[in-house]
This record gives sequence, structure tokens and C-alpha cells, in this order.
Amino acid sequence: MTHITHDFRRPPFPSALTVIWDETEKARQSTRVPGTAIPLDDSGANVQKYLHQELSVSGLNAVHDYLWMAGRVDGFRPLHWQRMMKRDIVVTEDPGLHLLWYDSTIFVKPLPVCLLDYNFFITHICPHHTLFTTVCGFLRSYALLIRHESDFRIAHNLGLLPQDMTWIQWGEFAYHISNVPLSDVNERFRYGELRLSHVNLIYNFFRCRPWYYKIHRDYQSWFSYELGFMLVVFAYVSVVMSALQVMLTTPFISLEVSVLCYWASIATTLVIVAVFAWQFVGIVFIYCFSCFRALW
Repeated sequence: MTHITHDFRRPPFPSALTVIWDETEKARQSTRVPGTAIPLDDSGANVQKYLHQELSVSGLNAVHDYLWMAGRVDGFRPLHWQRMMKRDIVVTEDPGLHLLWYDSTIFVKPLPVCLLDYNFFITHICPHHTLFTTVCGFLRSYALLIRHESDFRIAHNLGLLPQDMTWIQWGEFAYHISNVPLSDVNERFRYGELRLSHVNLIYNFFRCRPWYYKIHRDYQSWFSYELGFMLVVFAYVSVVMSALQVMLTTPFISLEVSVLCYWASIATTLVIVAVFAWQFVGIVFIYCFSCFRALW
């Protein structure tokens, strides 16, 4: 596919593949955003507001330099693979959660019908560079999610694609969309699936915010998740400290090893105290942050 430049942009699929409406629907869609009841206005403000709500990934673009900690470049895996891994595919309307996962759950945003309309694409998407690259990245993610007919059936059952679209129609779309190079898509969509817990950590350290998206909705589940890892570490440290204590009771141990055990025990104690203090400060910060958001 010809490289898309900033001066000339066109949809990543030919006009022959645009969504086909019957005459009644075609007349209705000429005054509305395709697939919605949102009216088209002369200024285009309604359209841009709708597309921003449907496609904005500014929250992830803000930490793009650190997304390598949460996922792989071009790390898209098809829907049937998600089912193979026993993941629950949860439909979300938040574009910022598209292809974020945690535990056995992955979020997927349905494909807006208007993105498959060639004339709408030319008029309202191509003139805006950021929007264009975002849409191309979003469409490309779908081409990589739905590669086989089994993926298509899963998408249909979940309502991710237009219900009247056939596998052959989608295959023709996907053939063209998948040829969009990574350099022509929005920064977020250069990465595939992102681990939500790692994105939250990125927001902790680099944005000074408690989370990107709150996974746990109550303190009980949050404590279970956060303290589980600490308990495992504490168990390993306890075993190591017990081994050091046994070493110190033997008559064959040298003075150097005794000193090493002494400082190792002090260092371990300080680390454990620091970790628990960090957890305590984190709990207080999250509680205060939640209260502040509730008040304001």
C-alpha cells in the first residue's frame, strides 16, 4: 500500500467496499452520522465531538514512551486465541480500554459503522491528521483481531461488527486495512494488547496518579490483589532468614559469614519495613484521592 502522507490522505479501503445502504437508509444517513441518530451539522462540531468520544486514546498517548512496559509492539492476537487462553472478552465503549487486559479479562470496543463508510471517511476523518491516524490504528487492530472465520463468528456474537456484514465482506475490508503500516497509525495502536495492571503502575510512577483505570471496586478485592504478592515475598524472605539463623548456630561458620548474615538481616528488615510503609502510604493516598473525587 502506498505510504499515506500528511498532504494527501484517503481511506485505507477502496470506495467499492463502503457500507451499502438501501435507498431509505441511504437518504437518512445523508443527514446523520452513519449508524447513529446524531445529525450532521455544517460546522462538523457534532461529528468531531462524537468521533472524539468514540476514538480518543489521549490517556495512553500521554504515556506512550513507557507502553513497552505494558505490551509488545504490534502485539495483536486474534479473538479465537483469547478464547483459547480462557479470557473473557468484555465489550466496552471506552476507546481508552480497547485491548487492555487483566487476569482473565480483555476489553474490546465495538467497531463504529461510520468508520466503514467511504464518503463519511473522506469528508470527516481524512482532513484531520490525528483523527485519521487514530482511526487507521483502530481499524488495523480489528483486522488483526479478526483473521479467521472463527474470529468473525465470535465478533458477531459479541456485537463487535455490524450484524448484516458477512465474512466475505469483512475479509475484503481486512485485506486492505491490514496493509496500513505501523508508521501511519496513532502511537497507542503501534502497541497491541496492554496489561492494565502495568499501565496503572506507569500512571503511578510517571503521572503521579493512583491508576489509569481502577480494576478493583472495593477494598477487599484490592487488598487481596496487592497483598498477595507481598505475602509470597514475605514467605521466601522468612525461609532465607531461617536458613541464615541455622548457619549462625553451627560451630564451623567464619567471622566473615557471621558479619554477612548480620547485615543481610538488617537489610531485609529495612526492605520489608519500606515496602509496608509504601503500601500504607499508597492506601492513604488512594483513599484521599477517592474522597477528593467524590467531593469535587
